[in-house]
Amino acid sequence: MSKSDEEKAALRKAKNAEKMRQWRANNPHSAEKKAKEAERAKQWRLANPDKYREQQNAWYAKNRERILAQDRARKRRTVADNGSASHGDRKTTQAIRPQRPTERLPESDRG
Repeated sequence: MSKSDEEKAALRKAKNAEKMRQWRANNPHSAEKKAKEAERAKQWRLANPDKYREQQNAWYAKNRERILAQDRARKRRTVADNGSASHGDRKTTQAIRPQRPTERLPESDRG
């Protein structure tokens, strides 16, 4: 398969997955089906404790990283919004620097 064929296949799969998610949202599982799926998942967890632990650790790490990234972004916004000139806040940077006069003196008035 060429790269464009692979991209087309990936796009097709993504579209189909989105359609399935929308369909499932409109047609939820029955209570019996949910119970059966929960029992199957429980049996898998009991049969594969190491894989389950790895899966949980990966999930926790992913969420922990997402939360840390949100905190970093919030801190960046807070620092930039509190008037710090060191974070590219143009208004405070201009307020600190002396402003040059915008009107120029006529040549006869210059020294």
